[in-house]
Amino acid sequence: MLVLLNAVLAVLAVAAALAMSSLDRRTGALLGATGALTGVFLTWLAVPHAVEHSLVLPWVAAVAGTLLLVAWWSAARAYSGLFDPPGRDTVDDTAGADRSEVTT
Repeated sequence: MLVLLNAVLAVLAVAAALAMSSLDRRTGALLGATGALTGVFLTWLAVPHAVEHSLVLPWVAAVAGTLLLVAWWSAARAYSGLFDPPGRDTVDDTAGADRSEVTT
C-alpha cells in the first residue's frame, strides 16, 4: 500500500508543480499528470521489484515522464507544419486590393 501511495503522491506532486509554474495552468496540469502517470506506470512495468523497494524511483520516473512529454509537446507545436505536403501557398494576394474596383 505504501508503494501505491508513494506513486500517487509522486504523480500529484509533479502535476501540481508543473501546473503552478505553467502559463496555461490547465495544459500544465494535463501534461504533468499524463507524463508523470505514464512515467511511473512504464517504470513499474519495466522494473516492478525496484519500484517496490525504492521510495525515490517513482519520483524520478514521474519527473522523467513529464519532461519527455513536455519535450514532445513542444516539438509537436513548433514543427506542426513540417510534414505537410508541399502545395500552393495560401497567401492572400488580394489583401491590399481595393474591392470597390472589382466588378462582377
